[in-house]
Amino acid sequence: MILTAHVTPRADLTPRLEAGLRCLLIAAYPQFADFWAGASYWGSEPDWHLWLAGVAGTPVAQLGCGQRVAEVGGRDVTLVGVGGVATHPACQGRGVGRRLLRALHAFLLTRPDVEFAFLQCREEVVPFYERGGFLRVPNAAHYLDPDEGQWVTDSGPTLILPVHAALAEWPVGETVNLRGTPW
Repeated sequence: MILTAHVTPRADLTPRLEAGLRCLLIAAYPQFADFWAGASYWGSEPDWHLWLAGVAGTPVAQLGCGQRVAEVGGRDVTLVGVGGVATHPACQGRGVGRRLLRALHAFLLTRPDVEFAFLQCREEVVPFYERGGFLRVPNAAHYLDPDEGQWVTDSGPTLILPVHAALAEWPVGETVNLRGTPW
């Protein structure tokens, strides 16, 4: 499958690309079609959309990501949070998601101030992220829930990807204060 990787700053998203990302998210998460019909992200507005285009130039996989300084274990840590990860159902099981995570890692390496990538996910997709280089850590995340408008602490699966910091520098077991909404 011929795919091209693109990193588009949120500010540069065209209406056509925005619509393509929303269509992809609807296809990947049909149970949330009403939500995705009006948005291409949940939570924090991403700084960038990383997406893979098929031969027709339309998105077949995407994720949103944004950079932020979080507080973990009493110290500031520069993270790129990842969310809205989706692969079109017609392309699933063909290595497209793995290619998306490789493109993310390559992009992150161009950002010298990023220490770790960060995400939380459902238990059933943890193995996918681990195969893509993310490591599960025993850290809860504290954030402003965009649906409820309240601060919550989520102890669901938390994964990190060391970028320009060593894994040993991650404060294991400490709550990750995202200082805002998740990605």
